Order: sequence, then structure tokens, then C-alpha cells
Amino acid sequence: MNHLNTTSVNHETGDNDELAFVDAVTGEVAGKFGGVAYGLPGSIIRASRDALRSYLWNANDLPVSPHKNFARYVEDDIGVTAFFTDGSSSRGSLLIGADGAHSHVRDQLLGEGAQKPKQSQYVPIFGENDLTPAQYEPLRNIANAVVLGSTSALRLQIGMLTMEKDRSSAHYFWALMLRPDDSVALADWVQNASSQELYDFAVKSSQHLHPSIKNVVKDGGQSAMNRSQPRFLELVTPETLPTGRVTILGDSAHCMVPLRGAGANTAILDACDLGKLLIEAKKESRGFQSVVAPYVAKMIPRGREAVISSRTAGNADADDPFALIQKFARQKEGAGGEPS
Repeated sequence: MNHLNTTSVNHETGDNDELAFVDAVTGEVAGKFGGVAYGLPGSIIRASRDALRSYLWNANDLPVSPHKNFARYVEDDIGVTAFFTDGSSSRGSLLIGADGAHSHVRDQLLGEGAQKPKQSQYVPIFGENDLTPAQYEPLRNIANAVVLGSTSALRLQIGMLTMEKDRSSAHYFWALMLRPDDSVALADWVQNASSQELYDFAVKSSQHLHPSIKNVVKDGGQSAMNRSQPRFLELVTPETLPTGRVTILGDSAHCMVPLRGAGANTAILDACDLGKLLIEAKKESRGFQSVVAPYVAKMIPRGREAVISSRTAGNADADDPFALIQKFARQKEGAGGEPS
């Protein structure tokens, strides 16, 4: 995609995105990815969510109606109608549910008794800080886009979101991802805790980590705590899906923990595969319903593998950063585990 690199968090800095794996206690760098110019083998893009969304909207001449809340759909022999909570509706040949982990499209598509997303073994705590050059330069010396760390029962991410043009400060996010004995109980507590309680818990949970990591958490204070803390859920794609005029993609079909950077990438692959099939169907004057079966045949095994391999990247055998690199690699061999 032309100019996709403009969505990079480092686009204005002129640097090539790079990520690194570190031992969260010693600070030792276990390995790096990226660091080369966009388009070259081994290059990566750590995209800003807002910039990527804007890029996709502006790069395609598509009529988009934001702020719609899906209610239900009605499928018939010649099309499908989606109804929204504001009383409006829209009709087309297909309905693609890309409405996230709590997908209402998926719920109706699969019906009563369908599998629901489950609490992950990991519970995240997120914060955002403005860092001075003295604070962010040690991190950028490790990796300018994101630093990934691991230690016993903990994963972490520290990444840049924006930087002032004069480099006087940079806005960073950090995420402590904990693997407690009871993830449901801790996740429930995180959802209801105050900013001060979250901050105190984050400082306590990171006090044994390397100074370049724990100081980012400590220096932000309670005001750095995200007001809305996300909850990590998992959903392994069902082994089969209906092949009518309604289907799903992205988190609606396969919701995973972000330990391999696979969630957004897998969703984009879904969209690209479906788009190619639609283009082919139009060229061959076939009905668009014909694309659903070949799409789900490709999406289902890929989605299941992505969820399971992301899960195994969080298991105890990947607590060492060198082992985590192997789990991070896009390799189907050794994913292990059974869907649940």
C-alpha cells in the first residue's frame, strides 16, 4: 500500500521503526526486529491507530457513516438488511461483521449457545506519560518504536505514541501485563479500581524491574493511568461458520492477547482476502454470496492458529525473553495447545 509508512509513530522523526525484546529485570536486549527502511525485507511499521484509521478512510473512496450502533440483521434470498439502534437501516449483498470482541453480528450469526470471548490468562494495566529527552532517549536507544519485555508471569510493552517536532518531549504508553493465579478476579478489580489504586498497584508490580522500565511507570503518577482500562479477552475461531450472506472478520472472529503483534495483522489479512475474492467475483459476474465459503475456509484456520500461538506466547515457557522471541515469530510449527 503506497505511503502506508505515513501511519508510523516515527514518520515525523525520520527514523525507521524498530522493536526490541528485553529482559525486564536486567534490561539485557535479547533481540530486535525492523530498523530498516519501509518496503525493504525486515522492515516493520508500528502504526498509530488514529493515523491508520485516517489513512484507510482517505485512501479509499468509500461512503462511511460513523457512530452507528448495530442492532440486528435480516437475511433473505437476494440480500441482507442491517438495522441500527437509531432506527435507520442499510441493505446490501453481504454483511461483514467487523464489530470487535463483543460482536453483535457474531452473536446473531451463531445463535444461542455460541462461544463467547473468555478472560485471558493476562490482565493488563495501561498508562501514558509525557517523557523528557532524558527519560525517552534510553528507551529509544533500545528501540525507537516499542520495547517488549518479559519476566516471570509478566509481559510489558513501552512504546512511543507521538513526539514534539523539536523533540523536547515525547508521549509514551506503557502496559504491564500480569499473569496472576486468578485472572478473572484481578481483571474485575482493575475495572473498578481508582486511578490512585491502579498507580500504586502498577508501581508495586514493577518495582523489581530494570530502572529504565520501572521509572516510566513511577514517574507518571496516578494521572498517567488510563481512565478506561482494556480487558484482554480470547476467542478461538469456531471450526465452522455459516456461508450465507453474513460473515465476520477481525476480533469478531478471532480475539487474542497482543503478545505476538498478530491481532491487527490477522484482521488486515482477513480484509485483504475478502476484498480480493469480491474483486474476482465482480470480474466474473458472480454473486457476492459466492465469496463467503472460500473466505471462511481460509480465515478459520489462520484465525485459530493466531489465537492459540498468541496464547502460548504468554505461557510460562516463554517468560525468558529469548524464548519469547521464538513465540513471537510467525511460525505455525510449535504453536501447541488445544482451542478452548
